[in-house]
Amino acid sequence: MANIVVINSSAARDGSASRFLVHHAVDLLRKACPGAVIIRRDLGEGPILHLTSDNLAGVRGVPSTDAEHEARALSEELIAERRAADTIVIGAPMYDFNIPSGLGAWFDYVLRAGETFRYSVDRP
Repeated sequence: MANIVVINSSAARDGSASRFLVHHAVDLLRKACPGAVIIRRDLGEGPILHLTSDNLAGVRGVPSTDAEHEARALSEELIAERRAADTIVIGAPMYDFNIPSGLGAWFDYVLRAGETFRYSVDRP
């Protein structure tokens, strides 16, 4: 059975081109994989807390405060979703020639050194 993670990052509800495209892509994936499990994250409706000096160590270090432990728990949850996914659909509108800050925050929690990637001086 396929696992599909769907990330919508548009702040717009109605008339969003990226939401339309995500919906269309998910419809096609459903037809191709009728039993697929779909996990949805709507970063426009339910934004992820941006990293700040209060919670940064939860994602980039060793958590010790409540805010840092909450950030680590969210990071673990998002990483688990990503790892379980066979397919990830990301709806990313362009705001002022950039992705929405909420999508950037999602990447901040999912891309964790030593966990989802490693720094190396070696090149493949």
